[in-house]
Amino acid sequence: MNMTHTQAHDHQKVHAFLKQHPMGILSTVSADGSPWGSAIYFVADEDFNFYFVTRAETYKYQNLDKIPLAALTVADADSQTTVQLTGTISAIPVQKYMDVFFTKFMDIRPNGDYEWAPPVDKLKAGNYMPLCLTPKTLQFADYKQAKSDTNASYIEKII
Repeated sequence: MNMTHTQAHDHQKVHAFLKQHPMGILSTVSADGSPWGSAIYFVADEDFNFYFVTRAETYKYQNLDKIPLAALTVADADSQTTVQLTGTISAIPVQKYMDVFFTKFMDIRPNGDYEWAPPVDKLKAGNYMPLCLTPKTLQFADYKQAKSDTNASYIEKII
């Protein structure tokens, strides 16, 4: 993908934010239309594919199994910065997930805490289900950034 210098800078900024904030709220909807939000740990690749794992008997997986669409919100209260995206969910082979996840796992582990594991490891709700969220839209917002133009947008469309 050929990007302008500005686009490349925007992508780097978003990747840096996501690397520092590896947890977000995944929003799904059930077959009967009920919304559900779940905290997930994720890793994102260079193309903004978001990889995460859940268990087969969780609400989020049951929802995604029926309606494979989701939204993800990653936020930092102190900097008033957010990444929001929507996209499609697909199951991925365990080996692909392991290749991606373990390459990036050290980035999300708090300060080299080798005993740390994501909360999914503590759930007993069925088999592990590795998933990928491929965004159709992705936006970055920095609401703390000073703007001289009162009509300027704080939201940057990335995808």
